[in-house]
Amino acid sequence: AGSDMEQTAEIRMHLPGLLQRLNVRSMLDIPCGDFHWMKDVQLDVDYTGADIVDEMIERNQVSYASDKRHFRILNLATDQLPRVDAIFCRDALVHFSFEDVFRALDNIIDSGSTYLITTTFVDRRRNPDILTGQWRALNFQVAPFNFPTPIESINEKCTEGDGSWGDKCLGVWRVRELAELLKKQGPGE
Repeated sequence: AGSDMEQTAEIRMHLPGLLQRLNVRSMLDIPCGDFHWMKDVQLDVDYTGADIVDEMIERNQVSYASDKRHFRILNLATDQLPRVDAIFCRDALVHFSFEDVFRALDNIIDSGSTYLITTTFVDRRRNPDILTGQWRALNFQVAPFNFPTPIESINEKCTEGDGSWGDKCLGVWRVRELAELLKKQGPGE
């Protein structure tokens, strides 16, 4: 439900301008899912969609691949990620335990990419840990992550949960700055 056309309207409207302002020419969308709503975003980038579901990636490659759009099987936490201008990671880290979030962040840092664009719930004051596969809202600006204020954000204007997730945003951070921050504070501090 969080990836239907209603819940992604703000992203579809604002993502192209955001990528243009950041001078993004290459993008990894992980997890890309079934490409349902992203297919309608006017992207002027070299796009790679990645996910762990083989059959879905095969369907996306057959249905949506082009000269500037490719799909591949990648695991966010364990596979070497390509170096791109922006890693777009919507609605994934909210399903990971703290340990797996930090593993994914280390992997993103190791890619040498420039920006991370990811889901963050900006009004939350604490982040509970979960088992990977469960869900909770995460605010990357509070412990155990303590990210700085995003350089830009898109409020998704989420109406799910009777509006209780209206603070759901896509925050943008420079990967290099996150690497420095995590190196200083160590995981989970």
